Amino acid sequence: MVKIIPSPDWFVGLDSLNLCEGNRWKQEVTVDLQPYDAGTDSGFTFSSPHFPTTPPENITKITSQMPNHPANSFYYPRLKELPPIASIKITRQHRSPDRTSISNHILPNSISPQRFSATPLDCEVSLWSSWGLCLGPCSRGGVRHRTRYILLRPANAGSPCPELEEQAECVSHSCMKKHQ
Repeated sequence: MVKIIPSPDWFVGLDSLNLCEGNRWKQEVTVDLQPYDAGTDSGFTFSSPHFPTTPPENITKITSQMPNHPANSFYYPRLKELPPIASIKITRQHRSPDRTSISNHILPNSISPQRFSATPLDCEVSLWSSWGLCLGPCSRGGVRHRTRYILLRPANAGSPCPELEEQAECVSHSCMKKHQ
């Protein structure tokens, strides 16, 4: 088990992996790992402030739809499942007759290139804000603005973000009249 840092209480890990095949040890096993929520903190994002869950909840697997909240760092409702965020490779070490102990340290050059598929994530933006007040002369040439913001930045060749600001010429009936 390894804690995801930064995160409220998320981790990746492995439990009850059978390393035998028939009556022999497997030579090598590689397992993709998914994120889990330990149930001790109620944060939705990697950098959420510490907000203890009282009483603690059961450990649950984090998926692209659960927790079902747009603020959740792993919330990608259009994905069927999250791509793995880590993997573990277990390789059987052979004992030599003169060596009685085996190190559990990471072997040099044992890190293989990343083999995870690069799932394209399209940009997602909020709804437009309301139109702002007219700036400049109202009868002609005045401009009003509205904006939206990025909910999810594109990644892995996903669709780019559309314009985040829009402007339009003011129409006379939407002008603020000066009171005298």
